Formats: sequence, C-alpha cells, structure tokens
Amino acid sequence: MIEIQKTKIPFALFILLTGLCVGLLGCQSDPVLDVDLCQPYDGLTPLCGYQSPEDLAVLPDSSGLLVSEFGHMGETQGQLSILSIDDHSRTVIYTADMHRQARSAVAIWGDPNCSEPQSFSPHGFDLAQRPSGRWQLLVVNHAEHERIEFFELSNNEASEWSVIWRGCVKSSDDSIYNDVAAVDDGFVVSRMMSSQNTGLAMLNYFLGRDTGHIWRWSLADGFQAVAHSEGVMPNGVVASKNGAQVFINLYGEDKVRVVDANRHTILTELDIRSADNTNWDITQENKLLVASHDFNFLSMSECMSGGDNNCVSPFEIIEIDSVDYSQRPLVASDGLFFGAATAAVRLGNHIYIGSFSGNRILIAPVGYGVVQ
Repeated sequence: MIEIQKTKIPFALFILLTGLCVGLLGCQSDPVLDVDLCQPYDGLTPLCGYQSPEDLAVLPDSSGLLVSEFGHMGETQGQLSILSIDDHSRTVIYTADMHRQARSAVAIWGDPNCSEPQSFSPHGFDLAQRPSGRWQLLVVNHAEHERIEFFELSNNEASEWSVIWRGCVKSSDDSIYNDVAAVDDGFVVSRMMSSQNTGLAMLNYFLGRDTGHIWRWSLADGFQAVAHSEGVMPNGVVASKNGAQVFINLYGEDKVRVVDANRHTILTELDIRSADNTNWDITQENKLLVASHDFNFLSMSECMSGGDNNCVSPFEIIEIDSVDYSQRPLVASDGLFFGAATAAVRLGNHIYIGSFSGNRILIAPVGYGVVQ
C-alpha cells in the first residue's frame, strides 16, 4: 500500500534527526508520572479505551462526541466512535469491516464514480449541515490513496446516532491530506506535503520551506488551490459556511493564517505554536478552539512509536475570535499527565481534548492551568 511506504521515509528521517539531537545536543527523556493514567488526576479526567483519538466533534444534540480514531497515516486501520457524555461509554459506529452492513447502494454525495472503501484509516474530520439540513461528516481517509469520505449522520427514535457512507472524493494528485472542512458547495482540505518525495518534504519542513497548501473541491470545479494558503506543513483547517473565510494552521511556521478565499487576500496571521486541529466552539458564536502543542524531537519520536503511554508534550487550548482575531488560552498543561493535544471541543465549563497518540480523551475544566 502506498500509504505505508509514504510514512516510512519521514519517520526514518525523524528518528535520524532525533538521534542527532540526543547524541549532539544531549537531549534527555521527558519525566514520567507514577500514576494510573486512566484515573482522575489533579482535576483532570481521562477516558481510556480509544485508539489515538486525533479529532473530535460534538453531536448535534450534545449527547456525545464523535471521535476519529487515527490510523497513523494508513499504517493501521482506524474507526469512528461515539463517546457518551452521560456514562462515558464508547461505541464504534464505523470500521472497514462494517461497510458491508452499512453500504450505500449509490454514491449520492461527492464524486458519483467513487465507491465505498475496503479499508479505513481516518485522520481529521468535520461535521456540518448540508444546505438541505442533513448532517454530513467528512473524513480524511489515508487507507486507499488519499480520499475524503462522505457520511450521513442521523439518529433513530431511541436517539441513537449512526453513520452511513454516502460518497467520496479521491485525491487527483500526490497529496498527503491532514484535515478537512465543509463548505456549502464542497470542502476544503489541507495538503500537508507530497507523497512522492516525503524525505525532501521533511527536510523542507525543518528548513522552513513550503511543503503544502489548501485545496478547495466542488463537484462543478474539482480541486482548486486556495490562494495564499501555501506554507510549512498545513495541518488543521476550518472555514465559514460559504468558504470565504479559511483558517489555516501552518504547523511548521507556528502560525494560523486567515485568508479570504473569494477576494484572494490574507486577512491576518496569528502567532500560535504548532497549531494542530481547530474546531468551532458550538457553545459560543464566532469562537474557535485551537489545539497547540510544543514540538520536541525526543518526546514526539516516542509518541509515534504507538502504544498507550502518555505523549509528554506541553499543550494549550486557545480560543480565537473569528471576527476580531483576539485569542486567549482556555487550558494549559505541562503534558506530564496528558500531552500532545490535537483537538478540542467545549461542552459547558469543560473542554474535551484528543491526541494523535495514546488511548485517552481528556476532560479539563475551562481555565485549567491558565495563569491570569
């Protein structure tokens, strides 16, 4: 599979550079807390039993969270699950093995020539209402080339939520995707880098050279590059419903760039360290939640090796006002109990936080660790 091949080169380069860091700079391993990582600690509540819960979204009735259980860039299968807010239970709602039971006879959204995947390795996703009012879940799938899967989310009379596959769009080039966001006529998706020379892409990352950009897709126009979206390792992306305002997390530049896709202009750039995923805050109008974490060679290399251990990487959850672009931290952590946050959503006075590493979702009170 091309997805397995495309991850080996950057990972090997990453380990090589980590070794140089350790050997030449004297890097030391991060400290480890001697506590049960599945039990509450210092006002934080961990929920165990997930596979790398990389991205999160709140269900329409706020009864739970949709979880993208990361497949590590196609190296493994992943799944979509639901976290119940009431009892903290986990329910898997889609895997590659379930597609035969939940198969849609015809692709009705996306590219009509696309068929349901035989393999499923999710990454970033986005839940939004289509113009018709139906709930659509877009998911980056690394398992078969690069694809965006379209699911319809609905609930039954017992208020049980489920998804059914409704279509997809396959990548038309050598893009490696990260995150996707719905717009009225299609979606925008972050192209992190090329799959053809990932070693060069990683070298460009460390040298601060552009590696990717944002694509916008519609059925009428196909893939079109968003002007002024080029940067170093574009990561999370969100957009206004009409697609005019696009927020781009340039992970390798420690910036969030906001562009006007209709007028082809840069509206602003915000200094945010290693911004990963961004989600709209459903509890407040015009507010965004950005997961930002510190990048450290040694700790990140240990995190990428898999397993259930904590990824010791300090992080912040930052609120951005999408109108005046002001920002403030809502959660700050040294990462010793839970680190490397990649996504956050808010329900009431609590922030639910996911990570690309480990097996836990974290619940933190708003204001945790924030120095006033």
